[in-house]
Amino acid sequence: MTKSMRKALKLAILSILLGAAAGRTQAGTTTNLLSNPGAEAGSIAGWTVGGTSNPGVDSGSFDPGINPNSGTFDFYGHTGASGTLTQDVTLVGTQGITAALIDNGTAVAGVSFFEQGLNQGTPSDDARVTLSFLDGSSTVLSSVSTPEADSHNGAWQNFTGSFAIPIGTRTIAYTMEFIRHSGNDLDAFVDDNSLVVTTRAATVGTPEPSTVISAGVAVLAGLGAMVCRRRIS
Repeated sequence: MTKSMRKALKLAILSILLGAAAGRTQAGTTTNLLSNPGAEAGSIAGWTVGGTSNPGVDSGSFDPGINPNSGTFDFYGHTGASGTLTQDVTLVGTQGITAALIDNGTAVAGVSFFEQGLNQGTPSDDARVTLSFLDGSSTVLSSVSTPEADSHNGAWQNFTGSFAIPIGTRTIAYTMEFIRHSGNDLDAFVDDNSLVVTTRAATVGTPEPSTVISAGVAVLAGLGAMVCRRRIS
């Protein structure tokens, strides 16, 4: 085999190996994608208010004895039957998230938050988090909600959960929902929200091993034919 043919063989093998790796995505988990997740701005900056109770920010004065889980502030329900605080999180282009990583069907949203409420019996006023998955036109593809977290024993309760992100999602709307079960005030508190996105390793369009082997055999056969023609000539 001539030097040029050996070089051609090496290039062909390299091309096959690169083709086998094409489409392989990287796994990873973002940091918290929420801004002002624990109300430490001292305001609801980054959040949009909904419902009737006008949720806001508290530093331990609304229900004395219920202090923030961490820092100086937390979110609370205020007064009324229900209220929400929502933040829209754009995915594509954030911390390395691409449309391809979402649309290969492996992306997962991780949720974590802390809840505490005034002791009003069971159930007491409580809270939950809802995720709405929106496409590029802001159409809701689907929504999921955590169970209502009802911690009224003088301690904060942490909820964590993972939810599959639908193919086509481009934005996640993260919503704290405050729910009244007793009295006029909505004595539910939420702190230290977190939303992370994990993309699992996946292979998209990678050739089967048999295909790679067949391609290699074809390359070798072609080179063999070239050798034969050189000898005949």
